[in-house]
Amino acid sequence: MSEPEKNYEVGYGRPPKRTQFKKGQSGNPKGRPKGAKGFNASLQRELETKVTVREGNREVKISKAEAAAKRLVATALKGDMKALTMLARFDADLSGRLDADAAGTALSDTAEQVDYDILRHFFAEEDGDDATTEDEEGVDDCS
Repeated sequence: MSEPEKNYEVGYGRPPKRTQFKKGQSGNPKGRPKGAKGFNASLQRELETKVTVREGNREVKISKAEAAAKRLVATALKGDMKALTMLARFDADLSGRLDADAAGTALSDTAEQVDYDILRHFFAEEDGDDATTEDEEGVDDCS
């Protein structure tokens, strides 16, 4: 035996050198194959497959995701409240995401400040206070 192996102390968390994994050896040789995909990838692949749908007098090939969206909208239009609620939730999420992407952070910060100033001015007039003069004086002092 070589010198380092003689001084190696076997114990908890320190298995004998001869039983440790060799370089390049897996601890789970029969584990998930390299080509295997997870559930989300399988679901995405399934939703992308095409189905034939009849629209009026013609047949159209669309993805399963698009067919599900069409069914949701049709069900909501028939008056199903659950479908209508779900559609509203999807639309709000999508609209909020699109607005955030289009506006950018700098523009939305400016818009929020302008909105805040308008509301403060509106409520100050409603209460009869003259809060605008204090604000204007504060702005002049900062300049």
